[in-house]
Amino acid sequence: MPANRSSEKPLRPGEKDPVPFCSYSGLPDFPAIRIEGVLPMMQSLVARYRTGVEQLLAQESAPDWSFVEAEIEWADAIDRAWSPISHLNAVADAPNLREVYNAGLDLLTSHQTWRSQHRGIYQAYQGLRCSESFQHLSPQQQRIINLELRDFHLAGVDLEDAAREDYRDIVLRLSKLGAQFQENVLDATNAWSQHFEAETALAGLPAAEMRLLAENARAREKSGWLVDLSYPAVAAILTYAHDRSLRQQVYTAYVTRASDQGPNAGQRDNTPVIWEILALRHRLALLLGYANYVEYALATRMADRPETVLVFLHDLLGQALPAATRQLDILTGFAVSRGAESPLQPWDMSFWAERYRQAELGLSDELLRPYFSRHGMIAALFHITGRVFGISLERDGQVPVWHEDVCFFWLHDADGQRCAGMFMDLFARQNKRGGAWMDVARSRRRVAKGIQLPVAYLNCNFPPPTEGHPSLLTHDDVQTLFHEFGHCLHHMLTEVDWPQINGIHNVEWDAVELPSQLLENWCWEEHLLDGFARHYETGEPLPGEVKQRLLRSQHFHKALVMIRQLEYALCDLRLHLEYAPDAPRDPLEVLREVRKQCSVAATPDWNRFLNSFSHIFGGGYAAGYYSYLWAEQLAADAWERFLGEGPFNQETGLSLRREIYAAGASRPAMESFTAFRGRPPEPGPLLRSYGLEQ
Repeated sequence: MPANRSSEKPLRPGEKDPVPFCSYSGLPDFPAIRIEGVLPMMQSLVARYRTGVEQLLAQESAPDWSFVEAEIEWADAIDRAWSPISHLNAVADAPNLREVYNAGLDLLTSHQTWRSQHRGIYQAYQGLRCSESFQHLSPQQQRIINLELRDFHLAGVDLEDAAREDYRDIVLRLSKLGAQFQENVLDATNAWSQHFEAETALAGLPAAEMRLLAENARAREKSGWLVDLSYPAVAAILTYAHDRSLRQQVYTAYVTRASDQGPNAGQRDNTPVIWEILALRHRLALLLGYANYVEYALATRMADRPETVLVFLHDLLGQALPAATRQLDILTGFAVSRGAESPLQPWDMSFWAERYRQAELGLSDELLRPYFSRHGMIAALFHITGRVFGISLERDGQVPVWHEDVCFFWLHDADGQRCAGMFMDLFARQNKRGGAWMDVARSRRRVAKGIQLPVAYLNCNFPPPTEGHPSLLTHDDVQTLFHEFGHCLHHMLTEVDWPQINGIHNVEWDAVELPSQLLENWCWEEHLLDGFARHYETGEPLPGEVKQRLLRSQHFHKALVMIRQLEYALCDLRLHLEYAPDAPRDPLEVLREVRKQCSVAATPDWNRFLNSFSHIFGGGYAAGYYSYLWAEQLAADAWERFLGEGPFNQETGLSLRREIYAAGASRPAMESFTAFRGRPPEPGPLLRSYGLEQ
């Protein structure tokens, strides 16, 4: 039967799973996915949803909670079907997949807009909210209804017909533009590489980095070494290469991706995409009665007003700027004393920072990396979170995956009961999106046979194993691993049975980084460094004096790190706050003004960082990049409770699990934080974590 036939019966609880490639414990069977069948499947699931809703609304009786249950059932089928497709688009990009993904994204964006502006569905929720039965619902059920009503208003359900049509067009276009932005960045990243036959051209690179570049070359059936724009390769050159011109060449290619500058100038240029995204976001905000996109975005966040965020960021800037200036002056003096030109250029910073770290602290990534093997750090991660949260993870090699490097784990509670699952994809490779991220594969939900367990994706871009050597991580990589696993735990440890408010769903965006940033703190614990940091060849533990030097490095150049985060956050905020449709400013000019305000080192005029700033133009952080620092304040404050009661105090860990991880969005994030900490957050712990408290 054609998927768009209105006579098709909706899926009701207890019927056969409509997602054809979910075969192993309800998990996606990635090898079984056939691209040509994706769009018909999604069309069928959307049709089931719409037909089911219309049939329920046509009933004479007033909607009750069973209406919400039915919607959850149909929406979950769509989410479970689309999640592996969306995930493959990020980790295994291919032309045929990209085409189907974009078509499916259009379909789902249109469907979500249809649903969020459907006055019949809105009136059903409104009627349920005003009914006598509302008082008999659980607090979680009441929260779902209240959040749904909020989101209906934010989606323009109150608009007149012409304005609603305008809203739908804007949302669909923004969805297309976000996907296009990401594709341009990926294509531009893949479009540049430099091949070397002579080892001397890469003088300064440690053996591990040379093996990485040799593996890059072999993957493209070349001899020698190949530098591409994957982050591990870029970091290797900028940190270690003696050849300053090579560092400049790689830096230039990296920061001009998808722009009008650099070696591939004009190809896949994201500049017009950025202009259109900013214009459409502003129009969207005006349609809904907000003065700008920032006000619109903050309607679902902890921060209440743009001024609140600006004060927060500028207070941090006042604390960090003097310290960052001192740190740069010291670094520059060190570099000049060893023959560097002043002022240092961006392609000099990592190179000289690494040498300064070696000279002052006796540390280097080359010294540390042999002690931080991927296997050892996964063992440390599982051991530490087991002690803190009372959980364990067990690998299941039977679960089908999308690449041979991917592993799947089941998460078990203290009583041995299986309670969640996780796919882990740690290595960089061609056609995989850069960076590190967590995503949802499946949400927890009560079904006819019990509980549908939550499943997460954990994705990183670490150097893969090379011939004869395992994957070895920097300590920064270890923190990234813990960070993303913190997101996964937030999703997997939920105890809420409703997908709308469990895990990371509907958690205020400026609080969603709390669990991930908090977990990073255990990377500095001596228990990890003593018990799991062992040389991959000899098994010897990290030498005591090296461990102490590593611990002293915790605040190394932290003010410079904060300044960079403040630059990104302020630029994001101002781009969306100050947009003027009658006289739109060049986004690059806004970025230059922000850099004059908070940067301590000059940036070349041809730097096109914005053109690959996927967080705000291709991800979910628009008018919200400040969330990293906002949530870091929460995390630093939460960590001080652990410092006072013990990093492995399981009572404290279980309190964290109960009040924040398990609760999800079943209550406002401030209530969850206060329940754990015993008071609202304070700024002191964040400043102390950066070594900035006066």
